[in-house]
Amino acid sequence: MKLSILIPMYNAEDYIGNCIESLLHQNIPEDDYEIIIMDDGSTDNSVALVSEIAKSHDNIKLYTEPNSGAFTTRNKLLKLAQGDYIYNLDADDYIVKDCLKELLLLAETNQLDIIGFDTVETKSLEKKDLTTPIFDNEVKICSGEQFIENYPHVRHEIWWYFIKKDFIEEHQMSFNNNEYNADVMFTLEALLITDKVGYVPVSIHRYVQTGNSLMRSSDFQIISKRLEYIQMMIHNTSELINGLNDGNHSKTLIDNLKHRRDVFTFFNIANMIRNRFSLEHIKSKIDGFKKINAYPINNFNRYRYNTLQYRILASVINRESLLYFLISIKNIFLKSVK
Repeated sequence: MKLSILIPMYNAEDYIGNCIESLLHQNIPEDDYEIIIMDDGSTDNSVALVSEIAKSHDNIKLYTEPNSGAFTTRNKLLKLAQGDYIYNLDADDYIVKDCLKELLLLAETNQLDIIGFDTVETKSLEKKDLTTPIFDNEVKICSGEQFIENYPHVRHEIWWYFIKKDFIEEHQMSFNNNEYNADVMFTLEALLITDKVGYVPVSIHRYVQTGNSLMRSSDFQIISKRLEYIQMMIHNTSELINGLNDGNHSKTLIDNLKHRRDVFTFFNIANMIRNRFSLEHIKSKIDGFKKINAYPINNFNRYRYNTLQYRILASVINRESLLYFLISIKNIFLKSVK
């Protein structure tokens, strides 16, 4: 079997059918790939929908478990996978038609550990056609470190690439316990240890912008939990970066990793201010960032964030006394929550 497509599912009845349909409309035999779906305690009609579709397709396997979280579920899915390559997909997203044959051929022919491709953010469930043929584009092959150097805006999500199962097992890779951002460390760690990444500049994945996503929730408790997970990820990324400061890695690599980390730090602090966190809470988080060299955010104003607006905002965030004064004034008029 060539490919295992792994999908954690939770209350995805509005999207999972479309996701599976896109995976079945492919140009390789169903014997060459499996679709493994693990339901994580859904309370809607998701399980019934998948069960019905699976009756007609032997390559669809459905497992159910009590709710344990997306990335705990992803680790269980990794252990079930039988394919040479693994593709981690979200239940509300989908891929274009007739793309798997070419992607797998490129991965196998070039003996790649990872083959990546582009994504399109959309609210539509109908954008299933390739915009350009895959083979019209040259696959760009390099090491993972070179990839981070060449693509400073590399996405941290896991749905923009296939990864070799033997590579995962050889390096004993798994997702950590960061429920919102475990894919960040998984992706970075994979890139930093691979010598063969292939990248095809073709939009294969469709990132569906759902209205009820937890990532877009306005509920304060959900926002608070999400920001805490991002803070955990910032700490994990900083530990990784600090461990690379041994003279064996290029300055461009380190700077690009610091830039990505600083982008998360900037928006984490901005979101704490915007969402009425108390001055004491924000101070404690910034103190934590300082201990791991994630504050001040000296590598933020690069690439798309090197604009006058962002330079001013970063300057304010980096000046603690001014920042804390402005938060204090703001909290006089707007009561903090936490």
